[in-house]
Amino acid sequence: MGKWFWGIIILAIISLLVGHLWHGGGGLNSSAVGDSVRDALKTEHSWAKVDMDGQVAKLSGEAPNQTALDNALALAKNTVANAKTGKKGCGKCKGGSSFSVANDASIMKAAVAPKPAVRAISPYRFKATKAEDGMVDLTGYVPTEDDRNRVYGEAEALYGNRLRRKDVKVAPGAPDGNWDDVISQHLPELDALDTGTFTLTDRQALLRGVVGDTAVRDRINGVVTSLSGDYVGAANITVPNAAASNAGEVKDASLCQGLFNQLKGDTRINFASGRAEIRGAESFDLLNNLASAANQCQSFRIVIEGHTDSEGAEDYNQRLSEQRANAVRAYLADTGVGIDRMTAIGKGEAEPIASNDTPQGMAANRRIDFVVTQSE
Repeated sequence: MGKWFWGIIILAIISLLVGHLWHGGGGLNSSAVGDSVRDALKTEHSWAKVDMDGQVAKLSGEAPNQTALDNALALAKNTVANAKTGKKGCGKCKGGSSFSVANDASIMKAAVAPKPAVRAISPYRFKATKAEDGMVDLTGYVPTEDDRNRVYGEAEALYGNRLRRKDVKVAPGAPDGNWDDVISQHLPELDALDTGTFTLTDRQALLRGVVGDTAVRDRINGVVTSLSGDYVGAANITVPNAAASNAGEVKDASLCQGLFNQLKGDTRINFASGRAEIRGAESFDLLNNLASAANQCQSFRIVIEGHTDSEGAEDYNQRLSEQRANAVRAYLADTGVGIDRMTAIGKGEAEPIASNDTPQGMAANRRIDFVVTQSE
């Protein structure tokens, strides 16, 4: 049976009211009382320690559970009560007719050990996501119940019946009292996007999404870069057929990785068959957006991984994957990403993500991956 109480806890104080230390020539004294209580407890409650403080018997120890605590207390009380008549349980106390037990109101109840402090969440996160159908999900943490009610109220006022999921938990760990204010600043901006995600990680805020109007994007860029306190804001908002124009720096590695993953999505960087020549407007649009994101993540390095399917010789595929990764690195460098921040490696056919037995699987395996790492 596991222990319920950790550390030494005071179980009870049983007051022993004695009219006289000596009565009718008998040998009643605190030492005798203490010995008798110890004898009564030693068989089934050896964990309980008995100390006499004048006319007060103090029980202390580490109870294995609440039942054991209650039983030890009752047995000690019964032993003291038997002191009046010298009944079994306090034979040494015979002659103590003036010896009595304090009433229950005077007995200190078992002190329950305080609950362990709730572990502070780290990293501390909040996330709001707006899907293509306009539905919004809220997850993450806020410091208090009042904070959660405030966030839910603001979200309900903004999104109405489009607020699909409310799964915000109360937990310690927020950087400071401005946490809710930063959330409040971003909830309306998220709703201005066609689709998007707002993520707050410790003091780093990032709003990522898609909108059809550059004026909306530019306005949001101004909002997210003027946050309260020591919070750092950034926005990466794509406007179709418009040059990337992002705001702020992303100083959290996980957010940078998520940014690359979201931008890439299911879009492929295409190459000429069997060659390292990048092809297609969609490929260049993606690379331009990735370059802009890379410059928002100045604190981190970017590993560019080339992968192939299993068609052809293994050594050929290895060389081809290296050449394609280097072609992507060169393009990103030409668009302003520091070449010393990027590493290109080839994985060949060694790490497939789908079966090479189907055309669809082979197409999935021919890919470029981006991995954000700490700067050296």
